[in-house]
Amino acid sequence: MKKGFTLIELICVIVLLGLIAMIAIPTINTAINNSKERAYNEQVTLIEDTARKYMSKNSTKLPNQTNGAKTCISINDMQTAGLLSSEDIQNPNYEEGSTEAEKKDKTFTGSVVVTWNGKKYLYEYKQNPSC
Repeated sequence: MKKGFTLIELICVIVLLGLIAMIAIPTINTAINNSKERAYNEQVTLIEDTARKYMSKNSTKLPNQTNGAKTCISINDMQTAGLLSSEDIQNPNYEEGSTEAEKKDKTFTGSVVVTWNGKKYLYEYKQNPSC
């Protein structure tokens, strides 16, 4: 009696491994992309919260309390004030060679736009603010 696998058995195993890979790889890629997106949103929230701290220490820079009044706080200003470290501004969505705004820079380089909406100040991170 011969010991070993027939050609058909080997082909079946290879086909099964291929099917498993076809299912697993997209699932893994989706999980990675979702975690990058969550990390990006957490970084943006951290930057916006840091802008609130910055403005609490520099209240003279707050915009006037008139509807639509706004001012910008750059990432550099918050770093200079010692409120953000270089780790805090790393972009988890960075992809080398990308042309998408959220993916082309290794670090966050924009500003937080502070706007008075008539009731309170709103803080929103913008990649390319118009202040």
